[in-house]
Amino acid sequence: MLAGDQNLSLSRTALAQPAAQDGTAASPVTISKVQPATPIDTEALGVLLRMSSNDLMPAALQGQTSFNLSQGSADATTLDKYRQALDTNSRTDADAQAVATALVTSLRQLILQRPDLANAQFDFQSDNGTIKVTSNSLSNSDRTWLQNLLNGNDALVQAVNTFRSDLVGGYSAWAAADGQPLDATQSAAVSKQADGLVNFMQLFGQMGASTDIPNQDPNVYAFDGAKINLTQNAGSAVGFLSLMQSAQAVANGLDYTTTPNGTYYGVDRFNIFEQNLSAPMSIRIPFFPPGATSLGVHETA
Repeated sequence: MLAGDQNLSLSRTALAQPAAQDGTAASPVTISKVQPATPIDTEALGVLLRMSSNDLMPAALQGQTSFNLSQGSADATTLDKYRQALDTNSRTDADAQAVATALVTSLRQLILQRPDLANAQFDFQSDNGTIKVTSNSLSNSDRTWLQNLLNGNDALVQAVNTFRSDLVGGYSAWAAADGQPLDATQSAAVSKQADGLVNFMQLFGQMGASTDIPNQDPNVYAFDGAKINLTQNAGSAVGFLSLMQSAQAVANGLDYTTTPNGTYYGVDRFNIFEQNLSAPMSIRIPFFPPGATSLGVHETA
């Protein structure tokens, strides 16, 4: 147990152990008490847990088997420098919600103006301050029309650029914490890499799917009786708007229903953009310098 008045040394092996069926930590867990003198740095502990859950580790700490997280310790001080990078990157969840919210207006317009494209499959990415539409099925003229529609939505363009800026900001903050701040040329290269890193329609679908409670239940409904479906294909105007209806419903609260998995009530509320129920500590888009992890940059969306 972690005590506030103890100086603790935490093993990376211990951090990585899954919980046993009865909720206790799986063996072996090597959390060793040092002398009870200096309180633990809880913020540094939070940073370490987030890093360990996502295969991330500062170069200065790679290869260590244990970490001294007492306040003022070298390890705690090092980890604190990386908190800004993680916090900036984590803002992309809220940024994605802003993108999705702004997108609703455009896709409603699409259905009104071009009902023939209502079920067309497409995606879009950041592209140097604008939006780029991608599709394997749309004609060039239809893709251009849709791209112009999305770029005509100032709120959507701004939200996409904010998302990209926070991705780049997290990467830059990690590099600075490494003692290797990006110069202008490197920053431009990272910004270009961030463009095209995320396909937003795919990302929205992943966010819905990670809210696993409704997914496991075939009989979860909104208060108005509408069926909740967060696993549908969000790659079209119709599919995305349907996903957003379900997302709003679970944000408002689920109607109670008894299923093989239990009974859920209206007090159960979920934000699919900010809550990954299947992996609560997961960083959705861990865009950091390659040296942050042996896996390099993770392209998850």
